[in-house]
Amino acid sequence: MHYERDLKWTALLLLSAGFAYAGVGPQGVRVEARMLHGVSTYRAKNGTPAAALVTTPLCRADGAALPDGTALEGRIERVRRVGLGLIHETASLQLVFDRLHLPDEKDIPVDARLLAIDSARERIDRRGVIHGVRSTATWSNRLGQRLAFLAMDHPAAIAPLFVLENGVFRFPDPEIEYRRGTELYLQLLAEDEEAGLHVCPATPSPVGEGALEDLRRMVDDLPYWSQSRRQPQPMDLVNLIFVDPEAALRRAFEAAGWTGSVDNSVKAGIEAIRAVAGDVSYREAPMRTLLLDGSEPDLRLQKSLNTFEKRHHLRIWKRNGEWQGRPVWASAATQDVSTTFSMRPFGFTHEIENEVDLERDKVVSDLQFTGCIDSVRYIARPDPVRASGQPYRRGVTTDGRIAVVTFNACEAPRISPRDSAPGEPPPGVVRCIRRIALTARNHFLRDNIFGRAGDAARMGILALRHWDEQRKDERRARRADLAAVRRTLP
Repeated sequence: MHYERDLKWTALLLLSAGFAYAGVGPQGVRVEARMLHGVSTYRAKNGTPAAALVTTPLCRADGAALPDGTALEGRIERVRRVGLGLIHETASLQLVFDRLHLPDEKDIPVDARLLAIDSARERIDRRGVIHGVRSTATWSNRLGQRLAFLAMDHPAAIAPLFVLENGVFRFPDPEIEYRRGTELYLQLLAEDEEAGLHVCPATPSPVGEGALEDLRRMVDDLPYWSQSRRQPQPMDLVNLIFVDPEAALRRAFEAAGWTGSVDNSVKAGIEAIRAVAGDVSYREAPMRTLLLDGSEPDLRLQKSLNTFEKRHHLRIWKRNGEWQGRPVWASAATQDVSTTFSMRPFGFTHEIENEVDLERDKVVSDLQFTGCIDSVRYIARPDPVRASGQPYRRGVTTDGRIAVVTFNACEAPRISPRDSAPGEPPPGVVRCIRRIALTARNHFLRDNIFGRAGDAARMGILALRHWDEQRKDERRARRADLAAVRRTLP
């Protein structure tokens, strides 16, 4: 079965390359789905059923939409747990989805290859296998290990160093654990070519000409960028408008799994350092204050999974005036993709995804999943972002449209299942033995000249890749600037 599936995906890649050369779209469709059951490599077993609800609207070749509740079904093909850490250092997990289950209809056989897991710290290889992190590679373990060796040399300091090491530098869990509701991105290939699965075209709700004109004026009056409080420079692009009272807006985002943000403080800073050092999540991490027309945001929301490096976040400002008698909110949504150390402001900060339209569409997708949306309409800015006459942040790419989202009462939203854990964590004895085994193993394997040289080489390669990506972003930005100027010329 593995051989046949690999042959199919090899053929798909070859066909995709050929179609791209010929100007024809490749087979297969990229979809988003949400896990209906939590999974943990510590407790999962091979062959356990797996299912994920498809949230991307899919249509057949004849244009008929697949019904609501369509789900991908399959199994856990292979699971490797760390356990006591005596054999494996890292966990791995392979999910295989082989059919689309349609309510009250015949299932559609598919091959589904996992591409990404939203806001996750794990790595996914070309075969769709999920590979967990090595706990001993985190800064938290490295610093904790140094404290342990220091305690051996100074027995009187064992107690305070033990408290410091366990209170600040916690040992991250090496097992792979995903809650129910975790978002998956997959590439679907229907085994029956006649199925012709594709993403359904968007059909905005009809709006009267007068209301639509009011909507365009509202978009025209919006600033293009939010501003930093300390320095008057453009920061995040304003790319969303919400129309409804605050209560409905809060209910919708809560149902979609978004959380709030704590204020900046010493405690929050320490928690952020711990999250970075241990490569773990900080679901209510503080956010930098940005201004829109000189006003602070009324709401700060974010969404993450199991790492502090990646998260979705947005700021929401209430605007003066109304649309069709309903309050209006403006928002700037961006996605954090990595953490870096910054001198201004001092501390850890995030780098954002430059293709900001992806985050705009991500927010819309999350809200559509809750069932709390009446309509979504994309309105183009009066001028391209780079030709608007306003200062802009280099590197950002966008089509210049704003998504206008109108809510319903949201009295019975589809509740987000993100808070449901896949199972009880390993007992304390198991965690203690695992930590000792993994730390000792890492010490003998890597605390030598060869291990440190390899570590330095790896970090150098990562730094070069990061530098190369920055150069590519700058080149893309320059090309976008040139194209925007050319479009404004007579």
